Amino acid sequence: MNFLQRIAQLFRGGAGGGGDRHFPIYVMSRRCREPLAGQVDMLNELSVVEEDDAAYYTRKVLHTAGQQRCFDQVEVLLWFDGNKQLLRQEVWGGSWLEADAYASAVAEFQARLAAAAEESEGEESSVK
Repeated sequence: MNFLQRIAQLFRGGAGGGGDRHFPIYVMSRRCREPLAGQVDMLNELSVVEEDDAAYYTRKVLHTAGQQRCFDQVEVLLWFDGNKQLLRQEVWGGSWLEADAYASAVAEFQARLAAAAEESEGEESSVK
């Protein structure tokens, strides 16, 4: 492999093709009850921290879409070890979700939006 190809691989996330470049985040907004998804770029968004157990730290703020006239933000604090494996997380303004719980929360949220839309259409037709 020549020199330029090696440099290009570094920018793409290494020899692994960048498969674990992004760490997914799933949370539920406490106020709006809206599931939110985000991601951490493991090459660019981690800060070095000098703690006993953690080597890296990052902070993300996820915002709701306001689909129910509810606007909120959820702050996520993440600590990783030297191998960039998640050690612990703190969530302010919401709760942490795993991927499967996020998928079911999205389905429930979409059902609530559909029910609210049907209800508002029923109210509009009764006014006419």
